[in-house]
Amino acid sequence: MMFHVKPKTASHVAKGFAVILLLILQSCIGARATVQIPDYLLLPNGKEHLGGKPLTGFVFENNVRAKLPIEQFIAYKYKSANYFEREIWVTIDGERYQLIIYDAADFEKYFNSANFSPMNEEAKDERNSTRKFVAISMITDYNEDCLSDQSLLQNKSVKYLRDLKNEYINQ
Repeated sequence: MMFHVKPKTASHVAKGFAVILLLILQSCIGARATVQIPDYLLLPNGKEHLGGKPLTGFVFENNVRAKLPIEQFIAYKYKSANYFEREIWVTIDGERYQLIIYDAADFEKYFNSANFSPMNEEAKDERNSTRKFVAISMITDYNEDCLSDQSLLQNKSVKYLRDLKNEYINQ
């Protein structure tokens, strides 16, 4: 007894078409809306500091053409011995505050750059490995989150960080 096998081309074509259609639909559904940052954003859920509460981050779009990375810029500005220090103490109106600068890995961990799209997109050949966004948190001597909505220091801190950001962007 011999068996004769007929190819099922019609069902293979239908399955192939269904798979392609499913992939196209999935890629369209998977597209996420992103936010552009025209000046800065205050985002909760940053690094946890003493006290265990997550800090608020002051997030802005990085100047990818800047001469110095943000860490080096701040180190030069405040005459720090270490050019890649992530936590720097500053004095504003006679009071001490600590700036906490997020490196690229921390930014991804706490804020996820996939949620944002750059406003100032560089041509592909002009891009370097500089991260596209910068985040800085700010605390007092008593570990109070200066950027929190509940902080009385929020306006003063935002003004200070905004001025620092503008100085960095325009270097």
